[in-house]
Amino acid sequence: MGNDIQGEITKTGIRFLLEEPFYGHVFSGMLRVVSEETKTVSVGMSEGRPALFINPEYWNEEPDEELRYGMLKHQLLHLALKHPFQRTDYPNKHIFDIAADLVVNQYIRPSRLASDAVTMERFPQFRKFMGKDVGFYYRKLLELQEQGNDGNFPDENDDSLQQHRPWSNIGNQAQSEKRIMESIVDDMMVQSVERSDEKLMGVLPGGLLRYLKEKLNPKPPVLDWRRVLRLFTGSGRKTSLKNTLRRPSKRYGTVPGIKIKKKQRIVVGIDTSGSVTPKELQLFFSEIHHIFKQGAEVLIAECDAAIQRTYEYKGIPPVEVAGGGGTSLDPVLEWANNEAKPDIIVYLTDGFAPEPSIQVIAPVLWLITDDGIEPGSPEWKNLPGRKVVLKT
Repeated sequence: MGNDIQGEITKTGIRFLLEEPFYGHVFSGMLRVVSEETKTVSVGMSEGRPALFINPEYWNEEPDEELRYGMLKHQLLHLALKHPFQRTDYPNKHIFDIAADLVVNQYIRPSRLASDAVTMERFPQFRKFMGKDVGFYYRKLLELQEQGNDGNFPDENDDSLQQHRPWSNIGNQAQSEKRIMESIVDDMMVQSVERSDEKLMGVLPGGLLRYLKEKLNPKPPVLDWRRVLRLFTGSGRKTSLKNTLRRPSKRYGTVPGIKIKKKQRIVVGIDTSGSVTPKELQLFFSEIHHIFKQGAEVLIAECDAAIQRTYEYKGIPPVEVAGGGGTSLDPVLEWANNEAKPDIIVYLTDGFAPEPSIQVIAPVLWLITDDGIEPGSPEWKNLPGRKVVLKT
């Protein structure tokens, strides 16, 4: 009996590959467990892998291949949208179960849904809210319940909702275990997209598409620019030995007294072409002040298409900066090489400028303003040294 059911389930999986390859690839990566421990058909985790749990009696009671297709696709959608991992976060499990089914059944043909399936037909007032996520429908259903309009809610023991009960096993896991499980599901979804022809993937929920897009095209991590700046400037600090007028060391007798002196010279280039906002300057100079207090010599160069002025920072930020013309990054780099000769260079800019042609002789850190060049873009890559976004 079990082998017959496994064969029928595999047959449905082949249909997924032919009709909706994305779901077919998700299906092919899952364990299929035929067991009476589940009352219906459900999705969960087993042996560290996503799994389909199928009650043999429940399966055999539905011989229609179209309904079997919809039955399994329903579970694949729950997994893809990670509903089993979210259920524990919602206090009213009954309402969550209804909301989760409202989400997934929108992406299954009506001819493949059982007569008791939770669909928009039960909630005609929701038809203007098609394509929303489980949290949205959860809130809307709670509102209906509070208003006493819950007559169309399926019973908690309805077969259509029994399938969600095993999800409690996932919700009861430690957070570390849940994260590992979610990571496994994430990898499966990404691999399923990569194996699918984009034209044959089928209609995917909008939330799933956005999620998969982020996974396939991850943005660079947002770094704490203040921490990067402090670490960078700290790494450029030099030390020197200086003889003192104090008496010779008692330990060595003939060796004169020695003092270890820390010194550091920093050139700070500020793009004054008009792209740096007063708020950004305020944030930036507060960090420059912190570095200055650590004993560094800070030389400021205000520059648009050419250097407008240079000065040593003495603990008081300027009331305004000079500039407003075009943008060139070379003048500051050239001045640093030939005149200032710093230990490190820090440059605040939006990055919209010709590629620098000056080869810098000191390490350089580029603080790119929030609305500046995109991380990973050609302009970003053309800047020599380290880059970080100045998040305000």
